[in-house]
Amino acid sequence: MFSKFIVDGNMFWRFITGPVLVAVIWFALDYGLRKLYQKSGFLERVFVEHEKLQPFKNFILTVLRLIITVYFGFILLMHLNVDSTPLVEVNATRLWNFLTGPVLTAAIWWALDYAMRKIYAKSSFIESLFVRNARVKTFKGLLLQTVRVLIGIYFTFIMLDHFKVDPKPLLAGIGVVGLGLSLAAQNILRDFLNGLFIVIEDQFNIGDFITIGSYSGTVESFSMRETRLRASDGKLIIIPNGNISQVVNSTKNFAVAIVDVGVSYNSNISSVMEVLEECAAEVARRMPGVVVEESKVLGIMDFRDSDILLRVMTKTFPGEQWGVERATRRVIKEKFDEKGIEIPFRQVVIHTETEKEPEAKVLLKK
Repeated sequence: MFSKFIVDGNMFWRFITGPVLVAVIWFALDYGLRKLYQKSGFLERVFVEHEKLQPFKNFILTVLRLIITVYFGFILLMHLNVDSTPLVEVNATRLWNFLTGPVLTAAIWWALDYAMRKIYAKSSFIESLFVRNARVKTFKGLLLQTVRVLIGIYFTFIMLDHFKVDPKPLLAGIGVVGLGLSLAAQNILRDFLNGLFIVIEDQFNIGDFITIGSYSGTVESFSMRETRLRASDGKLIIIPNGNISQVVNSTKNFAVAIVDVGVSYNSNISSVMEVLEECAAEVARRMPGVVVEESKVLGIMDFRDSDILLRVMTKTFPGEQWGVERATRRVIKEKFDEKGIEIPFRQVVIHTETEKEPEAKVLLKK
């Protein structure tokens, strides 16, 4: 009786220290991993700073939990005296082939793409090549897109090779599929063709301030598919290249700052024009390297209801015209106040006439 209790007691103890303890450790480790993964400040910063990693956040946690589950699963089989050698030999070989095949290829593909984008964005040498010329800077984004597409095609063929898929019939069918897609997606094809002509004709570049239809803004990015403008109020405007028929480029080669100012009809126009020339020279001194040519005071442009309109034109470097206009208006106001020249506001003079009422004659009859 006692010996039987010892045997049963040993078996019970082995059960406690075996599957149950393994299950408890398994559960505790899985729970701790999930909590650490959710509340770790370091991991949170990594996923917040790198938006491209957000889709992989839950995937990485799932893979880690799966690895822990497989590991403790084999420990449970060992405690239950189940021979897992055939299972390990067959499935481990398949698992290793799978990991060294498509999964490893996808990981290398993603890592290479990520590293290339980061180096391309932060390399001072590459930045020095593209920052000097706006047209070359536009090609910077197109070149990155082209390289990413080529790398994607290369690794796609590697993935097909891992799955024992012959790419030759696929390449032969791409032409037919491409023809069908071109007929079904004529707008997309038109976007690409129009984008190609925009690049060839150098209509605009990244950083230019342009107007397309009723939309105006700075070109923030450009691809063969679409153009993105950033409006002055911060709105992002996305325009398919196929919809671009007319472009007004305000920052091409050079720009002109135009300032109109009205003076009173009682002013001496010759003296006012001399003051405006002084103002233009003062702006050129305050903003060196911005003004291309000496400013021109064009003289009287119009006779308006309340004032005489004069105009000052200044040729500037692209994109600097608005700053020159603001500076010119400020200097004109300061100089006019100093010289006592009036900038009239709109006035309306109303003339009224009063008619005398006819005298009423009353005839009294006697």
